[in-house]
Amino acid sequence: MKALKNPVVQQAAAAMQEAFQSGDEEKMKQAWENFYEAVCDTIRQDAELAGGDKNILMQRGYRMLTEKEKAFYENWLESAKSTNPKQAFTDLLDGGMPETIIEDVYRNLVNEHPLLEAITFTNVSYLTKWIMSDHTIQTAQWGPINTEITKGISSAFKILEMTQCKLSCFAVIPKDMVELGPTFLDAYIRTILTDALACGLENAIVTGTGKNMPIGLDRDISSTASVVDGEYPKKEAVEVESFLPEVYGGLVASLCKTENGKYRKIEDLSLICNPVDYYKKVMPATTVLNAAGGYTGNVFPVPTEVYQSAELDEGTAILCLPKEYFAGLGSSKDGTITYDDSVQFLEDNRVYMIKLFANGRAFDNTVSILLDISKLDPAYITVLNKDATPEA
Repeated sequence: MKALKNPVVQQAAAAMQEAFQSGDEEKMKQAWENFYEAVCDTIRQDAELAGGDKNILMQRGYRMLTEKEKAFYENWLESAKSTNPKQAFTDLLDGGMPETIIEDVYRNLVNEHPLLEAITFTNVSYLTKWIMSDHTIQTAQWGPINTEITKGISSAFKILEMTQCKLSCFAVIPKDMVELGPTFLDAYIRTILTDALACGLENAIVTGTGKNMPIGLDRDISSTASVVDGEYPKKEAVEVESFLPEVYGGLVASLCKTENGKYRKIEDLSLICNPVDYYKKVMPATTVLNAAGGYTGNVFPVPTEVYQSAELDEGTAILCLPKEYFAGLGSSKDGTITYDDSVQFLEDNRVYMIKLFANGRAFDNTVSILLDISKLDPAYITVLNKDATPEA
């Protein structure tokens, strides 16, 4: 999507995430406004450049809408111009937002945000129960031909009750954007949804408390965890001073067994850390100065993908199997979008509230380990040439 790739929009989105991490309400408000302005300006410029030419729009990354999507946005635009916009908009919402719009938002999420790409996202719509593999290995039973089948595969799945939680954001749409048409309104809405979801989802996946939100990878979800008022406690951090094979191998080995004692294959091993820690701790500890005089980065004893996330505090990291984290996203049939003209009446803006429903959690408590890397040795690995003559 062109708007997402615009450097000004990307910078505004990064500032927005940083502002939300700070918890400063004034900073958050200003960051949202800057982000919306950046998206609006980008789309207005593209609209002027394209002049309605579909080929130019496609070249610049705009989607050609399905008939259902086009009808939805055309009705939206009509409701915005109606003499009774509130009733017209209420009538529009009875059918809900087309699912293809939500699915496209998912694709943009994983394409633009690397950490979210590693997570197993599923469009669950209105499901409240998830059936997950229990990692139980059961074999067929040998016997004479034509004998009765005596063994059945059982207990290979477990059912999780997943109550979806609301994830909402506000989209401020200047009323002059209504004149741009369905294609540009679609690009605007999907851009806003993508980055709003990215901010909310990354925080929840990394460190969500489980209270009215997903359970994060840094949380203790064991059967003995002390859950207070719906909030799961953080795992006890394991102090790590080096990534030497014997140390790192021991950490990875603890991920090899599920809570019920069954073995799992280690795939897509990942380390999530704060951006500051990556450059001060992780990068130096995993960088090799090779014989050719160049550097090779992210060298771990076991192949590991590193993801930077501002949602983690400095000094902590998470070693995990992200594919074992399940995130379910669904759109609401009743009122995906609501609006109000009074919030920014003087600015001639219409404020839309966009709501989605989501939840998520790790398969079990052995999917991730919380690490204390505050004392991680940052010394990089060098290659010693024994044939070299030392200088006097």
